[in-house]
Amino acid sequence: MNLANLPKFKGAIMKTSLMAIAQVRLLAWLGVFALALTACTERNVAGGTEAESTIALYVQMADGTPASTARVRILPDNYLSSGPTENAWNETDEDGQVSFEVRNGRYTIEARNVSDSKASGAVHSVALDAKSDSKVDTIKLGELSSIEGYVVLGESPVVRVAGLDRYVVPDSTGYFVIDSLPQGSFDVQIGDPEEVHSTTVQSNAGDTLFVDGSDTSSTIKVVKSKTSTATEYPESDWSAHDELLKQLQGYAAGTLGAAGVTDSTGKINKSKGEICVVTTTDDLIDIVDSSKVDSLGNYGTKVVLSQGSFRECAEKETPVWILFEKDGTYNLRSPLRIKSNKTIDGRGRDVRITGMGILTQESSNLIFENLTFTAPAITARDTSSRRALSIHNRTHHVWVDHCTFEEYPLIEVDIKRSSYAVTLSWNRFENAQTGILFGLEPDIYVDTAQTLTMHHNYFANMEAHGVVARHGKLHAYNNFFYDVKMAGVECSDSAQCYVESNVFNIENPVAVYRLENEDGSPDVATRGFVYALDNMFSRGGENTQDALVLKPEYKVTVDEAGAELAVRVRNESGPR
Repeated sequence: MNLANLPKFKGAIMKTSLMAIAQVRLLAWLGVFALALTACTERNVAGGTEAESTIALYVQMADGTPASTARVRILPDNYLSSGPTENAWNETDEDGQVSFEVRNGRYTIEARNVSDSKASGAVHSVALDAKSDSKVDTIKLGELSSIEGYVVLGESPVVRVAGLDRYVVPDSTGYFVIDSLPQGSFDVQIGDPEEVHSTTVQSNAGDTLFVDGSDTSSTIKVVKSKTSTATEYPESDWSAHDELLKQLQGYAAGTLGAAGVTDSTGKINKSKGEICVVTTTDDLIDIVDSSKVDSLGNYGTKVVLSQGSFRECAEKETPVWILFEKDGTYNLRSPLRIKSNKTIDGRGRDVRITGMGILTQESSNLIFENLTFTAPAITARDTSSRRALSIHNRTHHVWVDHCTFEEYPLIEVDIKRSSYAVTLSWNRFENAQTGILFGLEPDIYVDTAQTLTMHHNYFANMEAHGVVARHGKLHAYNNFFYDVKMAGVECSDSAQCYVESNVFNIENPVAVYRLENEDGSPDVATRGFVYALDNMFSRGGENTQDALVLKPEYKVTVDEAGAELAVRVRNESGPR
């Protein structure tokens, strides 16, 4: 025998012995159980009445060893809880054995065990009828999972699982989690105890499900998130850039980014640019300046542009497709004033931009793709707070797609001062006061020519607004306003807002006045104009049409507002 393998060999003997002992005990236990079943059958025959039958269970861990002191609970398969934690658990003995006395019927058995701080569980169905008044079964425990979802309803209903003691009340936004759930197929019930609406859910580890219970006359929809894959780009192949341009819709149509050049009249013409690969996360760096020496002989320092940096690529005068060599956090030490005709493409990388943010200044034909703007350098809540992205000063044709904006104290993106032809699509706006500022207050600047399309964007944890529109034309479709405190869309100061097929899971979807008078009445001088149609309102709001608002002239594909749209936007917005 190889002595080096002795500890492992001894462990195997001990494990085998334990299992053998457990099997011997099980055989003895089953012998006693068989006698009990015989007696039980005799009682049924003699008495001629329905008697209780016995379900005997042997609970095992995933490796087949006995699950001692595991918790086991048995409930009718159509049982629905009336409140939290109604039913007690039984416990297995040291050999993983437990039994129940029940009447004939169909039951759901749930087993749970915690070993070395790791939880496992299983769900098992069993049926007893008049011909089979006893049952012996083995249950093997496995990994736990959860069902996480949203219920789009005017009032938050109770979410329960038939046959299990699960009673969950969604929060005010309709969000719920049913945790510590074994993997399997479950009948999820939505509604009050008197009237329920059900659907079958297949629970797997890591599932995120959106459950739509808004229409009690039809089947509940359960939508799973999709998995996206990262893409790599050869330096000489522009096909990936061409494919990206095909996805552009809305007012920014005609934007070419690095595949075009803007002439002196503002027209964008095709002209393939160069590829600039960002090779370092450095931005501006401090170096020794030997030309400056103080009285003690100490050299001074000067700030220079790091070669291979994001800033170096973005400040080139020519059209540039900017790619990133590696994942990383790119900290901007000063505001980055980006030049025209650029595509900043973070696909296939985790690109996080922090610091002072990006500004456009008379720079146009820009594409921002697959970026995360986070952790700004300025966090004070005042007007000096730097935006993640400022589109201003006569900027036009800008497309911002599949980006995430987070952690900004006031506003995350602003479009102002004669800027137009902007599309924001498939972005996430989170953790700020307002996601998008479109136009300034009229006493600061008035521009009726500004235009913005926003579609398939997700808004969450906004203390004030999703978007604030002042003057100009806004087209908002297929967005999901999940958690916004004041208004999803504030359309004020003569702005024209065409709002269609959005999902609003908030109390105040659209507001049309910016200010109120002292008596609380709306200030008509700050009124905006809204044409709203085919939107889904879960907690308040209505579709109203103002004839002053015209439908945009361009053609786009608009999805139906509903649960499937909401889960797509929530799961597929942001970097892909």
